[in-house]
Amino acid sequence: MTEPRGVLGRSLRDGPPDEGGYAPQPLELGMEFGARSAARISLERVVPASRALRPHVVSLQLPIAAMLVVAIGLAGVAIFARQNPSAVNGPSGSATPSPTPSPTPSPTPRASPSSQPSPIVSARPTASPIAIPSLTQTFVSSRNGFSVKYPAGWTVKPATESWLPDTYLPPGNPALDDLELAGGARLVIASQRLAANQTEDQWLATYFQPFQGNHVCGSNLSTSPRLPIDGQSGYLDISDCTTAPDASIAVGGVTFDAIVFSGGRVYQITLDGIVDRAYFDALLATVKLDPSHAIDPLSPS
Repeated sequence: MTEPRGVLGRSLRDGPPDEGGYAPQPLELGMEFGARSAARISLERVVPASRALRPHVVSLQLPIAAMLVVAIGLAGVAIFARQNPSAVNGPSGSATPSPTPSPTPSPTPRASPSSQPSPIVSARPTASPIAIPSLTQTFVSSRNGFSVKYPAGWTVKPATESWLPDTYLPPGNPALDDLELAGGARLVIASQRLAANQTEDQWLATYFQPFQGNHVCGSNLSTSPRLPIDGQSGYLDISDCTTAPDASIAVGGVTFDAIVFSGGRVYQITLDGIVDRAYFDALLATVKLDPSHAIDPLSPS
């Protein structure tokens, strides 16, 4: 019985404190046996061990959870830095805090190049209307048989010859009544009698080739726009066509031309210079045709 008790004593003496913090202490048993002495037993109460020496059991779950939180945080910072480098690195590459932007309207999404509409070319701005001077003067053509009003200050050069059939009339031709303002505008008018039994359509069919050739400004008179001239329906042959520099009264001038028939005669009325359609219409509105008083070398048959 002695050995098992010794093992138990050493186990209790050398073991850890219990849950209450008590550590076992050796028991001293003093026995003096005499014949007449009684047994004396001395016991020492087990005293609690020092708190500082008490071992603590640390759970492994807390460090692992903390490590997971730190790892997740570092991963989030890395992803944010990759997507928003300007928020981490300033202009010099050092880490700088990103300023809080002021509220601004959301920009309109930009369309991809394939969906963007083709650029639209804006039309050339319409030129300002040209001021039409007061038409206070009247010119009467005794040779070509008409009258027209024109502005003061223009020079007048009456025709000295008649317009012969199949003849083209360039500027300066003596068959033209010429009214002009140098460097501004010029109005020229001529007329001729139709041949015996010649109709308007027949004359129009021969007019373009013999008289103007392949002039780029000319048009097919049979389909030209019509315009009124002294109660007659005239033909707008040329409209706002750039005049050749060697034939223009003004640099950058344009030309308007009309054909009209009256009393067996055909009239050609041309305006060129720094003018527009309204200017041409204003002059045409003052034209009075007087074919019966025209001088003509041809005698009606």
